[in-house]
Amino acid sequence: MTIVIRKCTLADLSELQQISRETFADTFGPENSPANVNQYLDESYNLDRLKQELTDADSDFFFALVDGQVAGYLKVNVGNAQTEAMGNHALEVQRIYIKPAFKRQGIGSKLMAQALAVAKDKHRSTVWLGVWEHNLVAQQLYQKFGFKQTGDHVFTLGESRQRDLIMSRTIEGESQHS
Repeated sequence: MTIVIRKCTLADLSELQQISRETFADTFGPENSPANVNQYLDESYNLDRLKQELTDADSDFFFALVDGQVAGYLKVNVGNAQTEAMGNHALEVQRIYIKPAFKRQGIGSKLMAQALAVAKDKHRSTVWLGVWEHNLVAQQLYQKFGFKQTGDHVFTLGESRQRDLIMSRTIEGESQHS
């Protein structure tokens, strides 16, 4: 099995929408109402919204390809694209999602390594993310990469207000300035 990470472009918009909807529904569907999940999918993963995010200079998307097939994706944000005001020294890992058939094959670790590499390339000293308090598998992955809980915030899924843990870590050797 060969895993390749590549940056997404506008040509990937349709495939990005497909994997975004599939993996979000897989992750959150079993624990939430179909109405709330569908509302979120329609608001967050419509083509116009994804196109806007893909063309935002402060956001980057990456596909994880396994033997040429899209298996997962990563979205990172800096500056004003971050979902919380964390400053210009920070990079947010907003999304790491893996298709169900490809879970537990090291793809999430490869995508996290990519996120940390992007943080170093962009001279960010802190990497942070929000993770659903009930997503223990994801929390374990982030802990493996040195993330620790530093706060929490509300994540709204349709009509449901949920708690996300904010986890962060520093990048060694980077200054506090961008």
